[in-house]
Amino acid sequence: NEYKSYLRMVSGMKAEKTIKSQKKLNKLRAVEDANILDYTAEPLLYDAGEMFYAALVYSMSTAIYIYTMYPGLPGGDSGELMATAKDFGVSHPPGYPTFTTLAAIMINMFPFGTTAWKTNLLSCLIGGLANVLLYINVKRFSGSDAAGLLTAGWCGFSRIFWMWSIQGEVFSFSNFFAALIMYAAWRFGNAEGRPGKFYEAKLGALVCGLALTNQHTSVLYIFPTSLWVLFTLWRHELASMKYLFQVGLRGLLGLTPYIQLPISSFFFNARVTWGDHRLLSDFKKHLLREDFGTFRLVSSNEKSTLMDNFMVYFNDSTRELTLAVYLLLLVTVVVVSMRGSGKQKEVLALYIAMFSTYHLVFSSLANIKNPKGIFHGVLERFWLQPNIALCTMAGSGLGMLFSLACDRMNSLRHLFLVLAVVLVGVQIQLNYDDCNENDNYFFYHYSRNLLPHVPRRSIIMTSGDFSTNTFRYHTIGEEYRTDVMVMDMQFMQAVWFYIMLMPVNWPDVSFPGVYKAGKNQKYPYYNLKTFLDENMPRFPDIYMCVNVPDAEDSIVGYYEAWPYGMCRKFVKINTPSTPDRIEFLKNIPMWDLDTTPIPNIDRYEPQTWEYTLLSSVLESFSKPSVFLWNYANQFSGDDSKLSERKRLYEKAFEMLKTNRKYIHDRIESGLIAYNTQRLMSPMEKSLGHLALILHAIETDDSKKKVYEAAVIEHWKNYKQWFTTDVIETDPMMTTIDSILDAGNLNGVRIQL
Repeated sequence: NEYKSYLRMVSGMKAEKTIKSQKKLNKLRAVEDANILDYTAEPLLYDAGEMFYAALVYSMSTAIYIYTMYPGLPGGDSGELMATAKDFGVSHPPGYPTFTTLAAIMINMFPFGTTAWKTNLLSCLIGGLANVLLYINVKRFSGSDAAGLLTAGWCGFSRIFWMWSIQGEVFSFSNFFAALIMYAAWRFGNAEGRPGKFYEAKLGALVCGLALTNQHTSVLYIFPTSLWVLFTLWRHELASMKYLFQVGLRGLLGLTPYIQLPISSFFFNARVTWGDHRLLSDFKKHLLREDFGTFRLVSSNEKSTLMDNFMVYFNDSTRELTLAVYLLLLVTVVVVSMRGSGKQKEVLALYIAMFSTYHLVFSSLANIKNPKGIFHGVLERFWLQPNIALCTMAGSGLGMLFSLACDRMNSLRHLFLVLAVVLVGVQIQLNYDDCNENDNYFFYHYSRNLLPHVPRRSIIMTSGDFSTNTFRYHTIGEEYRTDVMVMDMQFMQAVWFYIMLMPVNWPDVSFPGVYKAGKNQKYPYYNLKTFLDENMPRFPDIYMCVNVPDAEDSIVGYYEAWPYGMCRKFVKINTPSTPDRIEFLKNIPMWDLDTTPIPNIDRYEPQTWEYTLLSSVLESFSKPSVFLWNYANQFSGDDSKLSERKRLYEKAFEMLKTNRKYIHDRIESGLIAYNTQRLMSPMEKSLGHLALILHAIETDDSKKKVYEAAVIEHWKNYKQWFTTDVIETDPMMTTIDSILDAGNLNGVRIQL
C-alpha cells in the first residue's frame, strides 16, 4: 500500500524531483519483490477441526474402497496399464506417466499382493485423497463442515466415482487432479496481496502441469483457469515477463513426469510399450493422441453433436447424483449473488466456466454417437471430471445455507453434521451392491480359461481391450505362461512394434515386413496368410482371440479359424493333415460353469465389461455349432453332398441343444441368474433355424414332427427373451411371425 501511494505521488511530481523520488520508489519495489519471493503460504488445513474431518473422510472412504475393490484383474485398460507399469513401459496415448511411475513403484516395492491387487490399492488410496479435496473445497468456500462431508460422501460414493476408485485405472487420478485444480484456484482467488497471488499462481501452475500428465481433458479446466489467473496477475501488476517466466517454469516442472516416455524407450526393455520415444516425432504423436484424435475417444469418423452428448451426461448425472444436485447449483448461484463476497463470486464464476468449457469442448469432440453397451461405459468415465465441479458447486451453495442457519442458531451445526452422515450412509447403501467387487475374478478366469490348454510356445493373436489386456496381464503381470507369445494385431501395424517389441519378445518369430502396411510404401507389406505361411511350420499352435477381421480375406481357401473355447485356432485346410472338424470340436476347452462363475446379468449393466464378458461366454457355447453350420452351407446346391450336409446340420443341432441344456440346467439350479436367458436368444434363434433346415431335408415323418416342434419352441423363446429393438431389425422376423401364428410349418418353403 505504501508503494502504491508513493507511486501516485511520484507521478504528479515535477521532473527535477523525480530522480530522488525514483530511488525511494526502487527501494520500496525491491522490498516488495523480496516479500513476494519470501512469502509463506497458508497451510493446507486451517485447524484441528479440519484435520479431524479430513482424516475421517480419508480413512472411511479409503477403507470402504479397499474392502470393495477388485481382488484381481478388472476389465478394460487395466491389464495393459498394470503390465506396462511392471516393466516401466509406456501406456497407450497419451502415456499416463504419473500413473505408470507410481504404479511401477507400488508393484515392484510393495511387499505383498499380486500386481493387480497392488495397482487396485493405489487407485483406492488416490480416490480417498480426491474425497478429502472435495471436503476441503466445499468447507473453504462455504465454511460448513457438514456440507463438505456430505459432498465428499455423496460424490465419492456415487456409483461411477466409486467404481473407478477401486480398480487399477487412471480415472481415480483424474478425480484427484480435477479436485486439486479447483482447490488451487480457490487458494489463488483468496490469496492476499501481490506476494500471495504470485505464490499461489506458481503453485497452481505446478498442479496444472501434473494434471496434464494424467488426462488431457484436464486442459478443459486449466484453460479458463489460466485466463483468470493471467487477468488477475495483470491487475496486481504481476504480468511482467519476470513473474510470468517463473509461473511458466513451475508449469513445465509439473510436466516433467513425461520424461518417463523417452527414459523407458532408451533404458528399459519393456515387454509391452507403445511407441519408440527416442524419436521426437513419435513422442509428439503419442503425447497428442494423433492415432485416436485429441479429445476423441475412438479412432473412427463417427460424429456426435454437443446436445447429444450433453443429454447423455444430464441423464447419467441425474441418475448418479439425483436431480437435487442441479437444484442446489441454482441455489448456489442465487445465494452467492446475494450474500457472497467478491472472492466467492469470482471463484464460483471460474467453477462455472470450468464446467461449461468441459462440456462445450469435450461433448463437441467425443465421437461416440448414441452410445450403447460398452461404448456408453467408455463415455461415462469422462463424466467424472465435470461431476467434481458440479458436486463442489452444489455442495458450496448448500454449505452457505447451512452456515447462514447456524449463524442464527448455533445448535443446528450438530444437526447438520448428523444429517450429512446419515445421507452419506444412504448413498453407500444405495450403491454398495453395485460397487462391491471383492469377489470379482471374472477377467482373471477369462484368459486362464485358455492359457492352461495351449502347448508351449504357442502364439495368441489379439485385438482390442477385452482379449489383449487380459492375456497381457497374465503373461507379464503375473509371469504366468511366459512361453506363450501374445501379439496385439493393432501393434503389428506400427513400425515401432518391430523396433521396440519384436527383439525383446519374439526374436524367433518371422515378421516379413509391417502388417497391413499397404498405405506406407516405405516398408514391405504382409497379410495374415503370409504370417501363417512363415510361422506355422515352426509354431503350429497359433490362436486368435478375436474375430478374424472382415478385410482379412487372404486366408480364404488356405486357413480357417476353428473354435477353441473363447478363442479360435488357425488350421491349415485341404491337406492330408487337416483334422476332422467334428473330432476336433470334441476336445476344445469350454467355460466350466460349475467351477468358474460368470457375471450376474441382474447386477451388471450393458455398459460394463462384466456384461461384455458374460455375452462372450454365452456366445462361445454357440460357436462350435455355428462353425459346423457354416461349413455345411459351403455345399449348398451340390446334391451329391446332401447326406454330408445333413450329418453336419444334425451334429450342429445336437451340439447346440446340448450346450443350451447345460446352461439352462444351471439357470434352474440357481447357479446362473434367470434373466441370463435374455443373452441366450441368439442361441434360441439358431436352434429354430437349424431345426427348420433339418425339417426341410428330413424324409422321415416322425423326425419331421420333432423338428417342427423344435422350430416353434425355440422361436417362441427367441421372441420372448430378445430385446424389442433387435427383433424389429431382424430380417427373419416376418418368417418367424408367420410360423408362430400358424403353429406349424405347413406350406413353408426354404432355399437350401
